[in-house]
Amino acid sequence: MGKAATPTDRQARRHNPLQDDILATGPLRNKTKKKRGKKDDEESGENYVDASQSRNILRLGRELADEDDAQKPAAQPKVDLFAIESRYGAEALDDDRQYDDEEAWGDEEEEVEEIELDPEDLETYRKFFPDAGDEPSAMLRDAGWGSKGQDEDMGGGGGTNLTELILEKIAEHEAAEARREAGVPDESYELPPKVIEAYSKIGQILSRYKSGPLPKPFKILPTIPHWEDIIEVTEPHRWTPNAAFQATRIFSAASPATCQKFMENVILDKVRDDIRENKKLNVHLFNALKKSLYKPRAFFIGFLFPLLMNSCTVREAHIISAVLARVSVPVLHSAAALKGITEIAAQQASQGTEGGGAANIFIKTLLEKKYALPYQVIDSLVFHFLRFRSVDPASIKEGQTVSGDMVRSLPVVFHQSLLAFAQRYRNDISEDQRESLLDLLLTHGHAAIAPEIRRELLAGRGRGVPLEPQGPGFDGDDTMLVDA
Repeated sequence: MGKAATPTDRQARRHNPLQDDILATGPLRNKTKKKRGKKDDEESGENYVDASQSRNILRLGRELADEDDAQKPAAQPKVDLFAIESRYGAEALDDDRQYDDEEAWGDEEEEVEEIELDPEDLETYRKFFPDAGDEPSAMLRDAGWGSKGQDEDMGGGGGTNLTELILEKIAEHEAAEARREAGVPDESYELPPKVIEAYSKIGQILSRYKSGPLPKPFKILPTIPHWEDIIEVTEPHRWTPNAAFQATRIFSAASPATCQKFMENVILDKVRDDIRENKKLNVHLFNALKKSLYKPRAFFIGFLFPLLMNSCTVREAHIISAVLARVSVPVLHSAAALKGITEIAAQQASQGTEGGGAANIFIKTLLEKKYALPYQVIDSLVFHFLRFRSVDPASIKEGQTVSGDMVRSLPVVFHQSLLAFAQRYRNDISEDQRESLLDLLLTHGHAAIAPEIRRELLAGRGRGVPLEPQGPGFDGDDTMLVDA
């Protein structure tokens, strides 16, 4: 038998695993990639610092830091950054120290440092400020820079008091706002030439506008100061009805005061001119009036009241009342409008001018909305109807106008408005007012409408009188009735 193999021999004869032969040092190992040179590394951008280079860099850094420390002077004592001495010094806390100079501060004249200017700089400065002197102090003073510390209150006279300047500007701004709210035009203000040129071109666009977006400068017009002057540059009388409607949409979204001025200055004239020329109102202007009623106060004060006070015709009143009939108006605005219309009608009647027919048309339209009106407005309406009671119908011919307390013959719309008032507010008038209205019908009643008005007035109860309780109706069966 041969000699048994030792573990060392078996280890020597054993081959390496296949994985080691392929990946590590065996005969089947993969070929190593060719080492890339320094130039290839720089081109690829992959530069690395190995451990030996890092140690050299750190060593050189420490040597440089030691050299800097050796060249610095002795270290200063550590100071507390939050202590008072660090900010004001140690002498700031010593209140008992004495000054060598016992004289008061400011007694000694300060030395003024003379500044010498380069001739070239002086010549350049004179190009921009030809009226300035040659002294540097005069140049600074002319440029608006006063000497430091000088004030009018302190007797310097060369500086500007900033507080007074600010207060003066505020006062000027408040005065301009007050004039603008009062409607007083600012005569000293002139529009810039660029603004006039831009809005003149916009006016040409609006004179041919049919549809599409408006220019952006026109959209921001309600927010611009002095927009009343700017809008005159666009020549509103040349606008198309489509442009007027779009402009009304823009100004209806602005403040009530701005919308009111726009309605009074622009839309009122365009509506009256269109009705006068075409005997009817363009649909776009009609929609513009409907859109403006989203600001009821601006519509009544800026459009309806000026229309009534400037000889409103019956045709205009019928067209405008159609707008009121189609749009819901808040009750308080309607009540205020009714009271204002009655006051305008009374003023016109006292002056002997026509317009009562137009006022009655608007009153009839608002009364047919059947609002719950305050008693003050109801009393104004009653007084409006009773103003005609003192007129002798036998002395008035058809179409005649009488001055003073006498007014012209009552139109049919007057009786229609009185009927609408009696149907809705017969229970909100006092008994004295009821009797007065019945007396009015005896002298000024319409043949066809007066009986209906009388029936409505007699069916009403006094103001504040509660309804009488009504028992159950008798159905013909008395078996359940029990005598008390």
